[in-house]
Order: sequence, then C-alpha cells, then structure tokens
Amino acid sequence: MRKVCTLLIPIFLLSSVADANSNELPNLSEEIVQQLDQPEYVVAQSKSKRSSKRQRRRRRSTKVDLLAKAKKLAVDKQYEKSSQLLFSLTRSSKYRKDNSQIKYILGLMLMEMGLYQVASFVFYDVISGEIRSGRTTKYLRQSLGKLSFLSNALDSDVLLKYTISKIKVKDFPSEKKDLFYYRLGELRMKEKRYTQAAKIFSRVDADSLVYPKALYKMGLAYSESRRGGKALAAFNELLQVSEKKGVTDSNRVNALLSMARVYYQNKKWDKAIEYYRQIPRDTWQWHDSLFEQSWAMLRSGRYFRSALSNFHTLHSSYYEDRYAPESLLLRGMVYLFICRYDEMDKVLNLFDKIYKPVNSKLRRFSNSASSKSYLDEIRKGEANYQAARNQQEAKHTTRLPKLVLNEIIGRPNIRRNLNYLNALDGEMARVKRLTIEWQTSGIGKYAKRVIDKRMKSTNSVIGKQARNHLRRIKSELRDFFEQSDFLKFEMTSGKKESLRKEIAGKGVLKKQITDDESRSFFIGNGFEYWPYQGEYWLDELGNYHYVGVQACE
Repeated sequence: MRKVCTLLIPIFLLSSVADANSNELPNLSEEIVQQLDQPEYVVAQSKSKRSSKRQRRRRRSTKVDLLAKAKKLAVDKQYEKSSQLLFSLTRSSKYRKDNSQIKYILGLMLMEMGLYQVASFVFYDVISGEIRSGRTTKYLRQSLGKLSFLSNALDSDVLLKYTISKIKVKDFPSEKKDLFYYRLGELRMKEKRYTQAAKIFSRVDADSLVYPKALYKMGLAYSESRRGGKALAAFNELLQVSEKKGVTDSNRVNALLSMARVYYQNKKWDKAIEYYRQIPRDTWQWHDSLFEQSWAMLRSGRYFRSALSNFHTLHSSYYEDRYAPESLLLRGMVYLFICRYDEMDKVLNLFDKIYKPVNSKLRRFSNSASSKSYLDEIRKGEANYQAARNQQEAKHTTRLPKLVLNEIIGRPNIRRNLNYLNALDGEMARVKRLTIEWQTSGIGKYAKRVIDKRMKSTNSVIGKQARNHLRRIKSELRDFFEQSDFLKFEMTSGKKESLRKEIAGKGVLKKQITDDESRSFFIGNGFEYWPYQGEYWLDELGNYHYVGVQACE
C-alpha cells in the first residue's frame, strides 16, 4: 500500500511575510481562459443507440454546460455570478471528480473580488482534498502558489498556529520553494529549534527576493543557539547584500543592529559601540540602538560622558510617550558612578513622577478587567495611535496609560494581528458592497461566516496577548521600583560619605583653571558647541554632549 503524505498547510503559514515573487495581482483572467481547454470538459461527440448511453451523455452534457457557463462568466469578468454558480457546483455530488478544478477557479474569482481570506480557505480545501485522495495534481501545486501570493494580505501571528506537519518539497511550485523554506524556517524558530531553523534558512537561493530576510533570520537563529561566529557571518553577508540600497535600508540597519547585539552578547563592548554608532538616526531602530549603546558604554566603564549624552536625547520631549523606565534608572546609575548625587536625585524623582501613576493605573485596571477589557483598550489605543500619526486628536479615553498602550501596540505579535484585523475589516466591507443577491447566496453566506470567525478568533488572541504583555510590564515595574529604592539607598550613603569627608577636609576636588571661564559657545574638533538652553530641537537629537566632570575623590 502506498504511503500518503499528509499536509496541514499553511493557508496561513504563508501569511506572515510578503510574497517574494509578486506584489501585484496575477493575470487571473488569462489563467481562467486556459482552464476552458481542459480535456475533462470536452463533450463526447460519439453517438450510441442505447438509451442508457444517451441518458448518461445528456447528464454529462448538462454538467459540461454548467461548467462552461461558469467559466464564460469568469472570462467576461462577471465574478459575482461565476462565483455563485461555482460554489453551487462544489456542493453537488455530480461534480465530485471535478471538485478540485471547480474550487480552484472559485478561488481565482474570490481573489479577483479582493476576498483574499475567503479565497485562502477555498485553496486550502483544494490542497486538503488532493492530499486526502492521495493524488498530486497540478491543482495542489497551483493552490500552493496562490497561497504564497495571498501572503501579502494575510499577515498575522494568529495564522501561524497552523503548522506544517509533512510536505513534499517537490509538490511545492518550484518558483515558490524559497518561500516555503523561509516559512518552514520561521516555524522552527517559533518552536525554538534554532540549529535546524538555521539550516533551513540556508537553503534559500541567493537570487530569491526573500534571501535578505532569510539571512537575517538565519543570523538570529545562530545567535539564539550561542554560535556568535556564524551569526556574525550571516549578518555581515546581509550587510554586503544590502549595501547598495541606501543607508536607511531596513535590512542593512537590522544587520548592523544585530551585529552590535552579538558583540554585546560576547562582552566585546567597544565593537558593539562601534556598530551601534552606525545606526542612522532617521530609522525607527535608532532609539533602541541609542539605549543599548548606553548599556555597552556603562559596561565598558570608560564612556560615562557619552552615555549621559545619549540619555539627554532619550529623555527629550520627543520620546515622552515611550515606555522606558530602565533608561531612567540607568541614567541614575551613571550619575552614581561619577558622584553627581544632585543630578541622580532629579532623575530618580522623575522616574517616580512618571511610573508611580502608571503602576497604580495598571494595578487598578488588572483588578477589575475582564477578557474583553484588554481587547477594548488595545482597539482604543490603536485608534488613538493612528490618529496621532495623522496629526489628529485622540478619539478615545483609555483606562491604561498612553505610553503603556503604545508599548503593547508596538509589540510584533500585537502589531501583526492588528494589521491582519484591519485587513479582515476591509474584506468584510467589500462583501457588504456587493449585490444583495450575492450576499444572500451560498457563497455570500460562506464568505461572511469565514471572515466573521477569523475576526472573532483574532480578537480573542489579541486580548490574550495584551493581557500577557500587561503582566510582563507589571512584573518589570515591580523590579524597577526595587532597583530604584536600592539606588536611592546608595545615593543617600554616597551623600553621607561625601559630607563626612568634606567636614574632615578630605575628598575636596581641586579647582580647575577653566572653572571661572564663561562663553556662549566654543569650537573644537571641527564642530561648534552651543550651550543647551532648555529647548529641544529635532535636528539636535543625538548631538547633545555632556561636558560635566565627575565629582568623586
């Protein structure tokens, strides 16, 4: 008995990354025309005198007429009528042998109508039916190809729950195999099988459009498995591949940031700082790189001034909506090392002023929140976030602090699912713009049911993810407040010791020759340095320089 390979694909596994080979809708009408020439739909011309044969021929003729009619409607771009007829044929036992082709063409119709999620389910039915029957026809390969295209519209963490159990690579369209390897590698990463994931990513061809992403993920996999040398090699190759695409190319910036993190992981602070400094300031990664660079400077023990210069940018009004309690504590720690207790006191007071109310609101919310409350807050926060991006006033009042909501909404899994939910909202709106006849037909009801179930499922997942992130933030804040109390104790001890030495006439710093000099600006190293006047300007971010000196003995 022949062993049949089973498949749990991926309508959705293909959905978290853009299709590597096409960003535009393929010429589906031309493909539909080609389907008209399939031999299984040619009417037999031979005649028989036997009545039973005439009856069978009459039934077959009717069958062919309906299929031909559905295809003719498709070619004439009457997608609504064609999809209605095709859906009815999938429910008829007379067309069981032709089910794969009928469903495949139905999927093409739904794609033409912009109903990508519904089309995904139809193509998935084709794949499942082909695998169950033990056949490997062109419809299996073609459906896999269409699912890879639909990845543009179906970017969701929720969908990654659907995993590949077994699949023969030869059954996957040759032009899509790189995308298959990339998806399989992502799945192994999610399962924390990092060594295997790296090997799978290495199979992606260098000519593929997903090659840069595969290099990046391969580097991450090696990094997670503590193989720093191979991780650096992957990131360095990504850097070379992306070099000609401009300094702000996301793949190039990710390569630089990842190399900095690998060096930091290996305690090579100076090399880490070197790569952190190459991150362009007009990229979204710059804020994170500035904070991580400050940690490297502190760990090296030689760049306190540079670290404090970074903190002046990180704590500017431009980033007041960022959730960053750790950076305030780190700034206070640097002031402790250079015995600037007055500045340290200001920073710790600022930490209390910002994050004590945040902590109180989180506790009050958690004590009374239902499962739906988490989702409602995220949806409100997302609406406010989009309004802010469009320079509009906030649309909703939220129970959670803005900076916490922004932190949660920016998390990759939440962001991905929110984007997917927006795509579903748009698809449901397209369904409601179609004719009443289509909406009340079998395919119309099926489409609404599919979209509605996906929306409910995604909303549920977003609520659970939000709850988990809030729990994490609460736990972090508890630890940060303990660290803040410890720093306050050290600050008080330092002040006491400094005062004791001053009374005893010890530990007093000698007066420097330049202490009495006053000037509005000075020139050095080819730069003009102007004193900070208490105002933040966008073009000054990253250019602040701390010129104070340590006050320790």
